[in-house]
Amino acid sequence: MKVSRSTHIALKPETVWAEVQKAGLLQHIAWPLVRFIPVDDAAFESFRPGGRCEVKLRLFGIIPFGTQWIVTSMHDADGTDWPKRLRDNGHSALISRWDHWITVMPEPNGGTHYSDEVEVSAGALTPFIWAFAQIFYWHRQRRWRGLANSFAARRVIADEMAAYRSALEEGDEDRAWHHLERVHIVSQPYLGPHLASHGAMLGFAIRRRDWSEMLGQVIRILLAPLGSLTGRLPVGNSGRSNVSAFAPMPIPPDLAEALRQQELIS
Repeated sequence: MKVSRSTHIALKPETVWAEVQKAGLLQHIAWPLVRFIPVDDAAFESFRPGGRCEVKLRLFGIIPFGTQWIVTSMHDADGTDWPKRLRDNGHSALISRWDHWITVMPEPNGGTHYSDEVEVSAGALTPFIWAFAQIFYWHRQRRWRGLANSFAARRVIADEMAAYRSALEEGDEDRAWHHLERVHIVSQPYLGPHLASHGAMLGFAIRRRDWSEMLGQVIRILLAPLGSLTGRLPVGNSGRSNVSAFAPMPIPPDLAEALRQQELIS
């Protein structure tokens, strides 16, 4: 039985194609329906032509659902020709066939046309696996569209967190705080990354035994969901306890430019 779903993703096709080859992207868009855990504890980083990886499946992140082989190949992947296709001809003891094709191609008015096509076979369980696949790929594409909306911010956050870790290694606490503040500025519109930014600040405050900052971060962690629900977030706020949690502040020009320069469709 076959499942076929398509959607528009507001990112350049080159960006989408690069991302679909990353295991981290799969983990993100599959969550929280399915979590993938490598059986041999090897790094689960990217999908390559001829790649084979056995993973444990966890429904909703916790319920064991056997293991699955991910067997990948690339089609029309080189050069500038479109569409480009990634295939996972996977299987498991329960599911004898999970033949999944991802197709990525430009759309005339900008952005990417993205499609998932999968053929499943699992004996008497095939109708149930097919029904699950319908839900799973609807969920994945919904997560893809949501990721596109925050893609530029997530890239900037990743760069700033890398700079924060580098500052820590060099023992430069002022620079470490600087990069954490920039993470907070960019992450505010997105509840998960916003909470994570305060979590990182709290962890750094604990490391420095800065009791005032610790208390301030706990308060801000409690306030962040309320701010997201009401939409009342102080744009540009550094997130530190040495400024009001409600005070808007100017966004550093280079951060604003970095967000504009990312590969979002304007």
